[in-house]
Amino acid sequence: MPRSIAVHIGAHKTASTHLQKTLHTNKALLSEDDIRFFGPNYLRRKGRSLEAMFNLSFSNSPAPRRKPHDQLAFLAKGHNRLVFSEENIAGRLTDTQGRMSFPLYPDAPARIAELVAAFAPIQPQIFLAVRNPAAYMTSVYSQTLFGVPNIGPRTFRMLNDWRNVDWAEYVTRLRAIPNVGEIVVWRQEAYAQNQRPILRKLLRWRTGPRVDVLENRVHRGLSRAAVRTTLELAAAGETGSLASDARRAFPVNDENQPFKLYATPTFAQAEAVYAAQIAQIQAMDGVIVL
Repeated sequence: MPRSIAVHIGAHKTASTHLQKTLHTNKALLSEDDIRFFGPNYLRRKGRSLEAMFNLSFSNSPAPRRKPHDQLAFLAKGHNRLVFSEENIAGRLTDTQGRMSFPLYPDAPARIAELVAAFAPIQPQIFLAVRNPAAYMTSVYSQTLFGVPNIGPRTFRMLNDWRNVDWAEYVTRLRAIPNVGEIVVWRQEAYAQNQRPILRKLLRWRTGPRVDVLENRVHRGLSRAAVRTTLELAAAGETGSLASDARRAFPVNDENQPFKLYATPTFAQAEAVYAAQIAQIQAMDGVIVL
């Protein structure tokens, strides 16, 4: 059995993929330092999701062969720390019409509570990144176009009000889960500057500074031209990977500005709301804001 467990739960669109790829690239180093890491490369294979391996009630897979503690021992293979990173454990980002659920991740506490119960008596740390609500919704919209290429920005805004993005309320619900260890939170906007503190908390002090961090962004958002092209092609009846093709044709660069879902004053308004939410989170017992 491992001695400690860390679970990174996203959120979606907060540089989770960059962190996951960094950890995956350094798996050999982590193993040398008594840590085993499992991210999407492993956890999104058939029968290997967290819900499947630990027989959680929302799993669509057959019952696993191993009991939870046997499963932990199998994954740890003698290592003392397990690190999981899977934002989908908290729930889906949007439905098939591009509609988000509010409050944020409404089923996350129940889902994560089941996972925590399976880990008992180990009390896992929970790791979570948050983001300016308007910037977050902009990124969610870009991501939505990959699956719903005909949803216009006005329709998306009508379906999903950025004012409903309340990170403090979300962390409050997570904090109420029985037997959770500390919750570590950071702002997506400060991810680049905070990578080392994040890695130290996630991997322990000795290992974090030794990790080779990926230099480039992994999933770049869509440019204005890419969004316009995606919508035009969808309106013309085209099918296929429209948003992916448009992103390759019109990447964000000096010629193609990033798409913005809101006007500048809205981002400023959202920043003030966001700052208040961060202050609330900082005041919570058992929560660390990096």
